[in-house]
Amino acid sequence: HSCVSDQTDLSRSSKIHHSLKLANAKPKIKDTKRVAQIARMADIKQGGGTTDRFRSINPINVKLIGTEIVHQFHLRVAADPDFVQKSIVEVVFAILMQFTAEVGRRGIGGILPEIDFVIAGILTAIAGKYYSMWKVAKTLSTGGDDYENKPSVDLSSWRSKVPTNAFQDTLFDGKTKPNVWHRLASFILPMPSLFRAGFIASSLGYGFIALLILLRTLMFPAYEVVTVNMNILHASLYTGAFMAIVSNVRYQVLQGIVEPKIIDRFFVRTPTLRKIMISFVRLANGLLGSYLAITGMKFFGLQRLK
Repeated sequence: HSCVSDQTDLSRSSKIHHSLKLANAKPKIKDTKRVAQIARMADIKQGGGTTDRFRSINPINVKLIGTEIVHQFHLRVAADPDFVQKSIVEVVFAILMQFTAEVGRRGIGGILPEIDFVIAGILTAIAGKYYSMWKVAKTLSTGGDDYENKPSVDLSSWRSKVPTNAFQDTLFDGKTKPNVWHRLASFILPMPSLFRAGFIASSLGYGFIALLILLRTLMFPAYEVVTVNMNILHASLYTGAFMAIVSNVRYQVLQGIVEPKIIDRFFVRTPTLRKIMISFVRLANGLLGSYLAITGMKFFGLQRLK
């Protein structure tokens, strides 16, 4: 009987030791990858602010990035059903207004001599203006299951209580109203990403034009550039700061006050006139932004003739 008892105790001790060993064992490589993926998805499922959402996403995981972009698009359409139409209008007007502003500042005769500045300005205007519009657009939970991995509404963190637009009535959940400090933070949180976007857009735009000028000079040695070579670093820093401050404020006011609280309120019964007014204010906003950008460039000596 004593031997049987000892064997039973030994068997129990062996099972306990085996369980502890399994509990403390390190996960396999596949499990580790799965845990990392779950952690990234958990970060995406935090509702509210969107400033640092892409930091937790592995840049190699294209599917995950695509899911996040689709999600952000749905949030903007839920808050503003006309977001797609406004996006198209914004891109078209970015081209037209930037070219109009270039003609206004340089004159018809100055377009060809300064064509390198003109093209670079248009390229950066398209990227910069639309990203500014996207970044500070109002967002709202869709409340539907029309796409995979739909994030839940979670307002537990301080960042999630900061609206993407300082003037939107409610937070991500469509119910909670942000306080004054959270609204002020709506101007500050987008600044780093807007600065990066402006810096990159300007670097690519002016870098591409500098490459074209170099090739043109090599192919046509007799060709003389009438413009002073632009300092791409200084121009990129200027564009980044311009987007982080000027574009940030303009689009916050446009999408948070002018369109929803003025145009939508006074023209709610006349949809056609409402669309015309939205197009008009978008046109005016684009023209204002282009003039301010060009004026600043000239003021700081970033664009000048020889």
